Amino acid sequence: FVAALRASGVTPDSFLPEYGARQFEVTVAPAAALTAADHAVITREMARAAAHRLGHRAVFSPMPSADGVGSGVHIHMSLREATGRPVTYSADGRLGLGVAAQHFCAGVLHHLPALAAVTAPSPVSYLRLTPNRWAPTVVDIVRQDRGAALRVCPVFATTDADEIARQFNVEFRVCDGAASPYLALGAVLFAGADGVKRKLALPPEGAHPPALPRSLGEALRTMEASDAVRSWFGPVFLEA
Repeated sequence: FVAALRASGVTPDSFLPEYGARQFEVTVAPAAALTAADHAVITREMARAAAHRLGHRAVFSPMPSADGVGSGVHIHMSLREATGRPVTYSADGRLGLGVAAQHFCAGVLHHLPALAAVTAPSPVSYLRLTPNRWAPTVVDIVRQDRGAALRVCPVFATTDADEIARQFNVEFRVCDGAASPYLALGAVLFAGADGVKRKLALPPEGAHPPALPRSLGEALRTMEASDAVRSWFGPVFLEA
């Protein structure tokens, strides 16, 4: 599988067993938005092809078994200036986030109940988004919490300021293998850009976070009621 990724032009980052039986996690090197979506599709197809060649089957269902362990797709994001300088991190910022990153995350959180229809787009998705599954259940942002909707990720093995800034990223966790990588990344970027444009603030510390949708039907109704999301997709594509 890793050799197939390399041969297809994707740079493997990690491949390791996860919590559940026969469950594995794979990550690949970061890339700019559209290329990242391409690489997500290639990674999935190489997993299917390598498994098939060896007489197995790769499954990407959010919940392969209703009483088992769920599988999410986690989108790691960081912001850069046009020059390429990383700007997600600020030592003095809330949760270590720079000003633009705070606005971006606030936009994602603001639109998250509607985004769920795109990033968790199957009925099975909502079997995973329940308590005690290491999966999000509320609209929140927390440092290094694998149950958060947005997780501010740890930085590894460095005290160098430039290296901290390079590594620093935020992980969107309300996503799974039922989603189109292109639609998921596009929707999250639209939401974050709206937060930057409107200079939205993160929720107050200690505020009680609202719940995520509990079903696909609830998520779809929330999406349909959102003027912003309707404007991102346009009426024909939204209906599709």
